[in-house]
Amino acid sequence: MMSRHALFFLLLLLFYVFYLIFGAFVFSALEQPYEDHLRWKVESMWSKFLSDHPCMSEEMLQDFLRKALLVKSFGVSAMRNISGYEIKWDFVSSLFFAGTTLTTIGYGHPFPISVGGKVFCLLYSIIGIPLTLSVLSITARNMLILLRDKPIHSFQLHLSVSKKKLEWLHASVLIVIISFLFFFIPAIVFDAIEGNWGYLDALYFCFISLTTVGLGDYVPGEQSGQKMPALYKLLVTCYLILGLVAVLLVVEMLKSLLNCNHFFGLFVLGCDEMRRDEEADHFLSNDLDGSFVQKHDETTRRRVPHSLSPSAEKNYGSINTSLT
Repeated sequence: MMSRHALFFLLLLLFYVFYLIFGAFVFSALEQPYEDHLRWKVESMWSKFLSDHPCMSEEMLQDFLRKALLVKSFGVSAMRNISGYEIKWDFVSSLFFAGTTLTTIGYGHPFPISVGGKVFCLLYSIIGIPLTLSVLSITARNMLILLRDKPIHSFQLHLSVSKKKLEWLHASVLIVIISFLFFFIPAIVFDAIEGNWGYLDALYFCFISLTTVGLGDYVPGEQSGQKMPALYKLLVTCYLILGLVAVLLVVEMLKSLLNCNHFFGLFVLGCDEMRRDEEADHFLSNDLDGSFVQKHDETTRRRVPHSLSPSAEKNYGSINTSLT
């Protein structure tokens, strides 16, 4: 007979598979017509170029484009504009790559080309990714104490409102502030700096980056001719790290408000047995503490001097009364 947790776990897996299929269907329906349109435009450009340049064969053009696109995938532009050449692996660009790699954003542009770079990236990430996620998580928990627990405790002392309502109100206000500080306002900045981005593109970049998806279709600081590109990439790296802390802060708040631990316990096999064991241990510990306190009180009571006991005071009082 299947247990309740096993049934819930199976339903969860089926729901996730359905969610993947649903997403694939929607993406295919939205993107495939646009892909077909772009392919038709490329074929038209290809045919027009060959007709305008009859001295070039189709094989030569195809070989040239293949090599140019391969170099472009390595982060090196194939354009002959010398002023547009930029070093992709200077210190700041390498710092940007290290930050996006360790935070698992991973735009994929640029990426290590040399064998030594690939080996070092592997070893560097094995240690760096768990370290980065731990640092971000600990920082988010400390920020949760400073920005949620302490203000709510202060509000409780001055307002006659339940703690649960204060938590929901405080979380709503904080989520709105974080949304403006790390999504809507930065999108305005990226829209102004990145010439070929619209506001929706910039907002899309902020969301994809701070959720660590990092598709790589929008990468900041890759346009030629940008002013102070090193400072710009350094500021973007700081923004991504701070934004990830803010996102983890929101996740921790929602987990606390929605009691996700109890909810996820429905899908964990053997969770009831673990909970009963914890309750039994808690009951036994309280029982032992209570018996210890009771024995301690009895021992203390036996050690009280006779002259300090209530009965002694009563007896002394009666003796004094009789003497008078």
